[in-house]
Amino acid sequence: MPLRWCEAAELRRKQIESNIDLTFVEVFKPLFVEWICGFNPNRVIEIGAGTGHLAKAMSKQSFLVTAIEPSPGMYKVASEVLAGENVELLNCSSFDLSPSRSYDVAFSHLVAHVVADLVGYLASVSACLSKDGHFVFSIPHPCFYNSYKNLFGSGYNYMTPMSKEISFSITKDPNNKVAGVPYHHRPLSTYINEIVKAGFAIESFHETYPLPNVQLKYGKPWDNPRYCAFFCKKL
Repeated sequence: MPLRWCEAAELRRKQIESNIDLTFVEVFKPLFVEWICGFNPNRVIEIGAGTGHLAKAMSKQSFLVTAIEPSPGMYKVASEVLAGENVELLNCSSFDLSPSRSYDVAFSHLVAHVVADLVGYLASVSACLSKDGHFVFSIPHPCFYNSYKNLFGSGYNYMTPMSKEISFSITKDPNNKVAGVPYHHRPLSTYINEIVKAGFAIESFHETYPLPNVQLKYGKPWDNPRYCAFFCKKL
């Protein structure tokens, strides 16, 4: 029986700490540290901290880190992972943040596509950023992820927004599935238009495609970039 998302926090912790989650450990953790450090921020917030491992990596840097996580299961594990680290961890979502809070940079890893209210989500992030603050967020690549995972079957149409609860496993641990995860497919144009409506400028766009030596660890090369990231600046 697959674990549901909130119940899967311990599994996700083991996958990350044993280094079998290649995409997190070998690809996104070093990328996010590089990206966020590149802004030279003073105060940073992670939106949707999950197990807390990205926030832990950020805590080794010279800026102050806040991490928020609404899932009780994930928050419990993140509390253990971040024990003794210089990270403020809150059990809430971006919709619950006090308007008095202000950060130079916000970032989120694989969160925006699970949020049903994309407009409200982007607005809530904007509200906690100072003027000229930056927001970096990653999502499964809308152009290629369905061909990789076949989430929607024969009814899939790239230009049509679609939603469903999915199950997934990671490449190096295929027998441990996580179920009950919401997934909202949106074409890139939807993300771009809603980012602009929320008062951000898109400064750059990153299509995630690991170096060949990292791809070999998956067993075969990637056919296409499986993930992407938006770099946004609050106007």
